[in-house]
Amino acid sequence: MIIDSHAHVVLPIEKHIKMMDESGIDKTVLFSTLVHPEKSSNVKEFTTEMNKLNQILNNEVNPIQARLNALEEVSGALKQYPNRFVGFGSVPLSYSPGDVTLNDWVEKLVKGQKMKGLGEFTLSPGQIPLLEPVFKAASDYTSLPIWVHTFHPLNLKDIQELFLLTQKYENVPVIYGHMGGIHWLQTIEMIKDTKNAYLDISAFYTT
Repeated sequence: MIIDSHAHVVLPIEKHIKMMDESGIDKTVLFSTLVHPEKSSNVKEFTTEMNKLNQILNNEVNPIQARLNALEEVSGALKQYPNRFVGFGSVPLSYSPGDVTLNDWVEKLVKGQKMKGLGEFTLSPGQIPLLEPVFKAASDYTSLPIWVHTFHPLNLKDIQELFLLTQKYENVPVIYGHMGGIHWLQTIEMIKDTKNAYLDISAFYTT
C-alpha cells in the first residue's frame, strides 16, 4: 500500500481522487485547509490565495468559523471516500490545559468526524508553548498523534521546544512535519532515539 502522509483537501474531491489514482496512491492522510489555490483562474487569484497561506503559516489567521468550514471539507471527503482518506483535524490554540471546551472539540473531531489525529499545526517562532494544551488533550484522550509543521518560519529553538513537549508527553506520537526544514540534520539527531517521535519527509528541504 502506498500512503501519502500529508495532503490538504483539493476541490473538487473527485479531482483529488483522480490525482491519487494517477500517482498510484492508495490512501491519503488528509488535513484541512483555509486555502484553495487550485480554484484560481489567474495569477492574481493564485497570489491572493498564497498570501493567505503565508498568514496561516505564521499563525496570523485563526478564524473559528473558517476552521469549522475547513473541517467540514475534510469530513465530507472522508464520508465520500472512507477507504481512500484518513483525516486529521485541527483545533484552536487559545485554550489552557484542562479546558473542557478543548476536550469537547477533540471529542467532536474523533467521534463525530472520524478523525485519527490532530494537525496540521502551523505556528510562528516562539509559539510552540501554545501546543501544550493540545498535547495534554491528546494524552488524556487516546494518545492521538499530533502533526506539527516544522519548516519555515519555525527555527531550531522552536523545534527543540517541540522536542521537550514530545519527551514530556511520551504516550503521544508526534510527527515532525517537513523533517525540520533547514534544520533537518539537527532534527534527525534530536529525535532518532525517541520512540514517540516521527519524521515526515514531505517538502523535504534537500532535493
